[in-house]
Amino acid sequence: MSLESYLAFVAAALILTMSPGPSILLGMVHALHFGSKRTLFTALGDITANLIQMLLVAIGLGVLIANSLFAFQLLKWCGVIVLICMSLRMLRTAPAAAGPVTPDVPSSRPARLFLSGFLVAFGNPKALVFFTAFFPQFIDPTADLGPQLLLMCPTMAALDFAFVMLYAAGARAAFGFLRAHPGLLNKVGGTALMGAAGFLAFAR
Repeated sequence: MSLESYLAFVAAALILTMSPGPSILLGMVHALHFGSKRTLFTALGDITANLIQMLLVAIGLGVLIANSLFAFQLLKWCGVIVLICMSLRMLRTAPAAAGPVTPDVPSSRPARLFLSGFLVAFGNPKALVFFTAFFPQFIDPTADLGPQLLLMCPTMAALDFAFVMLYAAGARAAFGFLRAHPGLLNKVGGTALMGAAGFLAFAR
């Protein structure tokens, strides 16, 4: 693709990825609970799901999701259930003593954080619809599709990763005082995730 098309894609992707969504919200909650460094695994799960969604779009399944109400609703409600389960678990968790979270706590382990980030991102069907509608605006149909996607997909993933981490660091800096009140932190985090579930539930 031409340099002009790529720069236009980067500018548009920059604006779109900075808009808060369920994945960014989850990253903020994890940053408050486990610290910004551990949120790296949440962000990695998020971009892994996004790269798979981009691959699905590339092979045409994104078009199916975009045009099939059943497929969209099925994926959407799976995402809603994941967010509700995370929210309820957080709301029901007894307040822990203030202080750093140790690697022995199951919910803070890298694999668990990665899986949470992956499920929240993959359970958002709007991403598939978005990629299906967004990518063709910048693709040159007269050129090979593969090299263009190999440039666009990692760029999109890198921007997404950067903003998840930026929001996480911002939440940690702005609301770090909540760590001194674990019960309140659980309520705030659980309520935020429940709100994200409600937002996704009303997605059309």
